[in-house]
Amino acid sequence: MVEPIEPILRRARPAPTRAAPLRWARGAAAALVAVAGAIHLYLWFDFFHRVHLVGPLFLVNAGAGGLIAVGLVASANLFVLLAGAGYSAGTLVAFLISTRWGLFGYHERFWGRWQVGAGAVELAAALLLVAELIRAAQAGRCHAPPACAGPLPTDPAR
Repeated sequence: MVEPIEPILRRARPAPTRAAPLRWARGAAAALVAVAGAIHLYLWFDFFHRVHLVGPLFLVNAGAGGLIAVGLVASANLFVLLAGAGYSAGTLVAFLISTRWGLFGYHERFWGRWQVGAGAVELAAALLLVAELIRAAQAGRCHAPPACAGPLPTDPAR
């Protein structure tokens, strides 16, 4: 006898979980990190390949952005989330240093089309990843024990 299709479909649907918004946030952060890396790669081809020391750092930034973006898509590991947040925040800090004091002899302008675009993407990625880290720590779902294994056991004798 043939089983009706509706019960089969009901069994096949996964139950809704809280993980879906977390995956969405991680995917959005991965896209933002990838875009930041792509912007740095474009800028390297456009001009920064001529700038001593800062130029190669733009290539390193592009490669790191690509690797971290892949890591964010593939894993919810605490270290990958930290790498993404550190990458985004670190790139912003390096940009701010280069506009205020100069970085390795190169002084950047604060305002410009690419500066605003890259800054907005990196700020959004950093904020999203920090929020993801906070959610992961609160939910106790980090995949890097013992760094976020939850609260320490209490001593019942106290």
